[in-house]
Amino acid sequence: MYRVLYRKYRPRVFADVIGQPQVTETLKNEIINNRTAHAYLFTGSRGTGKTTCSKILAKAVNCLSPVDGDPCGECAICKGIDDGSIMDIAEIDAASNNGVDDIRMLREEADFTPANARFRVYIIDEVHMLSIGAFNALLKTLEEPPPHVIFILATTEVHKLPATIMSRCQRFDFHRIAPEDIADRLTYVCEKEGCAIERDAALLIAGIADGAMRDSLSLLDQCMGQSDNISEELVRKTAGLADKTSLLSITDCILARDAAGTINIIDELHRSSKDMARLCNELIEHFRAMMLIKTMKKPRDVLVMSESDFEKTSAQASSMQLSVIISAIDSLQSAYDRMMHGVNRRIEMEMTAVRLCSDSNTSDNSGLEQRIAALEKIIGALKADPSALQNSVQMPVSKPKAPAPPIKKPSAEKMEKLRREAVPMTQWQEVIEDIKKYSRTVAAGFEGSTAYISGDYVLVDSPNDICFEILRKPAQRDNMRDSIKRVTGREYKLGRYSYPDEPKSDDALSSFISDLKAAGIPVTIE
Repeated sequence: MYRVLYRKYRPRVFADVIGQPQVTETLKNEIINNRTAHAYLFTGSRGTGKTTCSKILAKAVNCLSPVDGDPCGECAICKGIDDGSIMDIAEIDAASNNGVDDIRMLREEADFTPANARFRVYIIDEVHMLSIGAFNALLKTLEEPPPHVIFILATTEVHKLPATIMSRCQRFDFHRIAPEDIADRLTYVCEKEGCAIERDAALLIAGIADGAMRDSLSLLDQCMGQSDNISEELVRKTAGLADKTSLLSITDCILARDAAGTINIIDELHRSSKDMARLCNELIEHFRAMMLIKTMKKPRDVLVMSESDFEKTSAQASSMQLSVIISAIDSLQSAYDRMMHGVNRRIEMEMTAVRLCSDSNTSDNSGLEQRIAALEKIIGALKADPSALQNSVQMPVSKPKAPAPPIKKPSAEKMEKLRREAVPMTQWQEVIEDIKKYSRTVAAGFEGSTAYISGDYVLVDSPNDICFEILRKPAQRDNMRDSIKRVTGREYKLGRYSYPDEPKSDDALSSFISDLKAAGIPVTIE
């Protein structure tokens, strides 16, 4: 009967375990020095070797002729464990045996001495699935087990384990396996199976598996079922991925604001049965690669892709601002979350693509960035050679947006009465700190502001109008009232402490232009 690759090539000794030297070396030394613990806890993501190391450890502590801490694989005990005839090694799935009665039965069995082996070993997989009662039933036995018993607990979600359980075990953390190590192992397996695999294809499989050797071998098994020559294109086809050209084309359309072109590419991928959620995730990875290229000195050391793909991605990254890349990742992640909650995936992908191609996706500070860049250029020219400036300096200024509707102003008599009775709010900074819990950006808008309490009102005063722009939004007013209630314990209405006839201006551009004119430099605003 055919055995799948991840079972056929499962490591039999610690030296065969890929990418976990911090675990294997320690376990080998403990066995060599006869210092094995009575309870172990193996944690880490899926497919990183937890169960494999558990089985190797179970054989090693019982092997009749261990070799440098590894099981020999030839003695009666090793062969009996492999074929299942040795009943002293018990592997328990806690996902389906998670009740108190299951653990009580285990405790009763643990009292009996081993029938054939030196130790009775219990491997409890997915131990975080045990109920609270089961954990309590296991606790005493785990702390002081019989001398002939060893427990090995394995889990992918260690944070769900009680601290009392973890404190009674030796903990070993299994890391995600490096893509290069996975690619090397896949190449080795293909050589043994008489297949050929491209290096880029092996790295792509490693990237898809996200550090899990088992997932890598499972995908390789699928690819080998189609061809003995495994290419990157075959891997993408088998895994249901979009080809790299499509991802690059979608990004080019986003750069060109070509929404129609993006929709056409998505339509072609949908008709070829590509999953839209996976496409969305691939785009997230592509934009992440551009983000790392824009921010790291040596992004090639982190990114797993071919040289040609890296060059093309770098070219796109140089044409896009970092703020736009981050905004795109945020939009795509939101779309992916919605896809996972049952919305129409194709429509969601198309909506997100149109949003990314629209001008509204650009940063709200783009106009400000252009003006700052122009100002920096003028300052640099002045420092280098003031006489080099022409008689007229032209600076692009974006058209001002229509002002937001003002907060409804109370009558003059009521306003005067509120101000007379107002007293400083001593807990205002605590309110701002509470706002930070849900939005640091909103809280930053209230920095430098003060507040007063007058009857049922909290009156806000600030040297700038940013906080009042925020308070014009009903949702933000509700959040502010909730924060005030959490801090003070009572509900208040919101208002402004003062309503100036003319809005305050903190326009740094206007101030700079005034300084230029005062210095005798004529400035023309287009």
